[in-house]
Amino acid sequence: MRASSVARTDTGRQRYNNEDCFFADDEAGLYGVADGVGGSNAGEIASRIFCDVLAEHRDAFRVLLTAPDTDGAARREVLALMDSIFQRASERIYHLAQRHAEYRGMATTGVVLAVGPRGAVLGHVGDSRAYLFRPTETKRLTVDHTLAQEMVAQGLLREDEVEAFTHKGVLARAVGPLPTVRVDTAWLDVAAGDRILLCSDGLYRYFDDEELGGVVAKGMPAAIDAANAAGGADNITAIEVSFQPATESRRLEAGIHTQSKVLAIQNLFLFKYLSYQELVQVLKIVFERHFAPGEVVCQEGDRGESMFIVFTGSVDVYKDGDGPGSGVLLTTVGPGGHFGEVAFMDGQARSATVLARESSTLLVIERDDFHSLTRTDPTIACKLLWCFVLNLSDRIRDLTLALAKA
Repeated sequence: MRASSVARTDTGRQRYNNEDCFFADDEAGLYGVADGVGGSNAGEIASRIFCDVLAEHRDAFRVLLTAPDTDGAARREVLALMDSIFQRASERIYHLAQRHAEYRGMATTGVVLAVGPRGAVLGHVGDSRAYLFRPTETKRLTVDHTLAQEMVAQGLLREDEVEAFTHKGVLARAVGPLPTVRVDTAWLDVAAGDRILLCSDGLYRYFDDEELGGVVAKGMPAAIDAANAAGGADNITAIEVSFQPATESRRLEAGIHTQSKVLAIQNLFLFKYLSYQELVQVLKIVFERHFAPGEVVCQEGDRGESMFIVFTGSVDVYKDGDGPGSGVLLTTVGPGGHFGEVAFMDGQARSATVLARESSTLLVIERDDFHSLTRTDPTIACKLLWCFVLNLSDRIRDLTLALAKA
C-alpha cells in the first residue's frame, strides 16, 4: 500500500489570525497537526516550532519504520522517537518563552502520524485528534487531554455533562508549558481503504464522530466549509491520510488490522474495562508471532515473560512431559483463547508446555513492555490493577469452592 494525504488549514470566521500549523510529507510518510495557544502571535510560534521539530526528524522516522523488526526492537525505538520529538518541542517552546516575556504562557497541542512499510505510529498531546475511517465505521483514536476529560476519567464528571462544563476547553496537558510532557503513543496496523484524519478542534467540535466521517468523506475543502458554516469559532486544520494498494518499493506490509487486534484483546480479563482509545494504546505492546505445526510456543519450567492470545490456528497444552509433545495433553486453545497469564503476572516458572497444533498466529505481550505501559499511563495502570484484583478474587473463590466440595 501507499500513503497519500490532503491537508488544509483555515483561519475560521471568528479569529483574526491562524495559530494552527501542519506538516505533511508523503515521501517521508510523516504528518502532524499543531494547534497553538497563548494569544497574539505566541500560539502561532509554538505550533510552528512543533512542526519544525517534526520536520527535523523526518529521516529518523523513515529509517526506523523501514528497518527489519524481528524482535520488536525497531517498533520500540520508533515509539521512543515519537515521544522524544514531543519532549524536544516542549523544551524548545518552554525555553523560548522564558527568554521572551511576550511569549510567556505559549503552548501547543500536537498530533503526529508516521507511516512505514510495517505499520504506523501515532503520538498525541492536547485536544487535537486522530480518527480512523474505514468503509463501514469511524473510530476516534485519541483521548482529549482536557480538564473535563481528566475529570471524567476520575469519575468526577459524566460524559453527558462535558458539554455544559464551564471549563471544558481548558487543557490539562500541552506541549510547552513545561520542558517535558507526558505523551500518548500508539501503534497502528492499517489496511487498504483506511483513512486516518489528524485535525484541530476547530473541525471536530461541530460534529459527533459518525457525522465527522461523513463530512470528511465529501473532501477536505467541503469539511472546512462545513465547520465554518457551523460557526467557524476557531482555526480549522486537518490532514487526511489515505492508504491504497501500490506496486512501488515503499509498501505497507499486510498485518493484523488494528480493529481486529482490539477485538482480540478486549475480551481478555486484563483489558475488559479499557476504552477503545486505551485499547489502541495497549496495541503498541502487542506483537504478532507465527508458529509452524509442532513448534514450541513456551516450555514448562521456563520463566513466564510473555502472555499469549490465539488469533488464528490452535495450540496444545501439555503437562509433565520429557520433551515437546510428550506428557499429558491438558487442553487445546483455539482462536480467542489465551494462556500464560499466571506466570506472566508473577514472573515464575511455566507450569506447562505449549505447542502449535497447526500453523498459528498468536498475539504476544511481553512482561517488560507491560510494566513500561503501566508506568507511563496511570489511568490504564489503575484499570489493569483493578482487573488483576478481580481475576485474583475469582480464582480464590473458585479454589475455595473446590476445596469445600473436596
